[in-house]
Amino acid sequence: MATVDVGNVREARRDESALRRRVREYALIFRLFLRSPLAAVGFVILLAYVADVIYAQFFMANPDLLSTNFNAVTPIAPFWWPGGTAAGGWMGTSFPGIDLTSGILKAIRIDLMYSTLVVIVGALVGSLIGLYAGYRGGLFDEVLMRATDVTYSIPFLIFAIAVGFAFRQRNFLTVNIVLLVLWWPPYARLVRAQTLSVKEMKFVEAAKIAGASDARIMMRHVLPNTLAPVFVQVSLDLGVVTQVFAALDFIGFNAGNPFLPELGNLIQIGWYHGFQYYPWTVVMPAVILLVFTIAVNLVGDGLRDVMDPRLRR
Repeated sequence: MATVDVGNVREARRDESALRRRVREYALIFRLFLRSPLAAVGFVILLAYVADVIYAQFFMANPDLLSTNFNAVTPIAPFWWPGGTAAGGWMGTSFPGIDLTSGILKAIRIDLMYSTLVVIVGALVGSLIGLYAGYRGGLFDEVLMRATDVTYSIPFLIFAIAVGFAFRQRNFLTVNIVLLVLWWPPYARLVRAQTLSVKEMKFVEAAKIAGASDARIMMRHVLPNTLAPVFVQVSLDLGVVTQVFAALDFIGFNAGNPFLPELGNLIQIGWYHGFQYYPWTVVMPAVILLVFTIAVNLVGDGLRDVMDPRLRR
């Protein structure tokens, strides 16, 4: 007859109960978040951008390349623009015969996908490093702090340009690698600071007395209680990284693929070929970039208000 380990059963029940409590807590946070009109508007806009990523990825032809028409002599204004025609569509055309509606839909996909990759990887790596450093302390903690100090002193835009020219790889991949290398330290410092506070709480001491391992304490008890500011930082960083991509493409860093569907590249094309005569070629992708940045900042502000008890109203 099989025997039942009562201790393991109780531990499993406690874990299940803790999971249910955490799910209820996040459900409450989401409801409070949606009560803020500005945060709700930002969230809806962000969902629209995510829907565009899915549409461009699975339903658009050649999502990694701008569709061009070299026979087009001049750009055509959108139909609602003064002097525009139906041939211009919703957003007009740019040089050389780029349909801005299609190009912007593809550009949103690339910008959002790669920005999310950089931010999520940076948050994951930085959170785990900060958790271990804050919980264990010692030499690793000191080395981490010095490494983050060095990283903070590096202007990432200049560093990306320097790396691209040093290795003669001025392309979108180089920008992604540079940002992946540089984006984890803020999260490491953020989670480390939270861990130093959380590890002194009584429930952590109780887990130690109960015989839980350090790994279990860190992952089950400390880390979940340090994630609130991380979520806020992730939402804010999405806008920052997207602007970094756009800025580097605008100054011509991405020489390897001039027809990459990226918002900064579209702005650069319109600016270079006569913004004063065809302003919509710059205005349309710039507005899309601006709206995305505002949306993620509204989401970040809303998350900060509902996840920080001191700021809840």
